Amino acid sequence: MQQWAANGIPLPVVIEALDSVFDKREAAGKKVNSLSYCKHAVKEMWEERKALAVGAEGGAPEEDPSSRLEALALALESTPASSFASRVRELAALRSLPKIEEALMGVEEELVAALATDALREEAARMVPGAEQRAIDAHLRRLVREHHGLPRLTVM
Repeated sequence: MQQWAANGIPLPVVIEALDSVFDKREAAGKKVNSLSYCKHAVKEMWEERKALAVGAEGGAPEEDPSSRLEALALALESTPASSFASRVRELAALRSLPKIEEALMGVEEELVAALATDALREEAARMVPGAEQRAIDAHLRRLVREHHGLPRLTVM
């Protein structure tokens, strides 16, 4: 564990990797007898997270997702989506970047459903004629963000 800390691997990454190893071994009916069994999983997860953050502004991934969530919440407070700010802040309790990102996608889905007007829905469908529903939905999310001055809900 000291080596993980010395390598700068954030605690949420270590915990998530350990949980993953323990869950997989438990599902296979086996036990983990040593943390050294988890070394590869922790290193692999950390490398994956760093690769996901290439080109992202700020520090290392998961260095402090709560500060980024707070910044998102503050940005939402000055928009028609201010009621979603507290929900964004609460996501810091998840302590796992993938879980936070997944939850943010759900919050954004609800936010778009609440703020998408018929006019925006029609504009999204018109601008992407014949497109699959996924493309229209993505365009609608962009239109709602632009129309209401909303930030993109992500901590990456």
